[in-house]
Amino acid sequence: MLADEINAVGWLAIPTPRLHVPRVGRDVPEWFDLRSPAPGLRDLATATNIPAVAEAATYLTSSSILWGHMGAVFPAAVTAAPFLLRIVERDYVHARDAALSLLSNMLDSAPFEGFNRVGAADGSTPALCCAVAELIRARQDRLLPLGKPGRLLLEECSPHWRFEFTEVARDGADLIVLGHLGGRIPASGVAGELQRDGMIVRLDLVAPEYPLDGVSGEACLRIERAADELQCVPGAVMFPAECGDYVH
Repeated sequence: MLADEINAVGWLAIPTPRLHVPRVGRDVPEWFDLRSPAPGLRDLATATNIPAVAEAATYLTSSSILWGHMGAVFPAAVTAAPFLLRIVERDYVHARDAALSLLSNMLDSAPFEGFNRVGAADGSTPALCCAVAELIRARQDRLLPLGKPGRLLLEECSPHWRFEFTEVARDGADLIVLGHLGGRIPASGVAGELQRDGMIVRLDLVAPEYPLDGVSGEACLRIERAADELQCVPGAVMFPAECGDYVH
């Protein structure tokens, strides 16, 4: 059962910052620890009325996944996202909409410096928003049948793209790279963050070499003025540099 899987997670072991609050009285602590999201996730997974959904959602926006008052997101959000994506598949529309809203907040909120990345299975360390976006894209076949709500969430993931290199060729000062793209890179180009073997290299301008069809996931990109070809090898991955820089 979903509740058992939620309980099995070691939520307290996930790195989470302590929050600082202005001292307003002698008995008010200056620092406090964020609470586990497990009760809120369990309640949202089983809620059958609007008050129960609202209470669970409110709990989750003041837990170790999100702090709504500050617009902050924390590493536990990446662990919680798959549970929320399964709650999205519930027949109860209000629970579904609450889970979609929480996932949207994860994409838009800013992490704290030092708690803004998570380790992925491929050895990369994407920003929290990019990690959540990748989990959402992996459930595309479950989200599209929801109609507009599912399409809107997938569209929110587009700026949090991920590109995996498969082939690389030099073209003067630039590199032409082939690979698999999740999300969308603007035609005008953006700064990228290349990751390989634990290293992060900032690339000033990454742009589509050919129009992207947005369907196959195959893409050809141009990396302008790429000084170090050795880092751009098959297996390397790239994310938007803006996401890696986005912190409180």
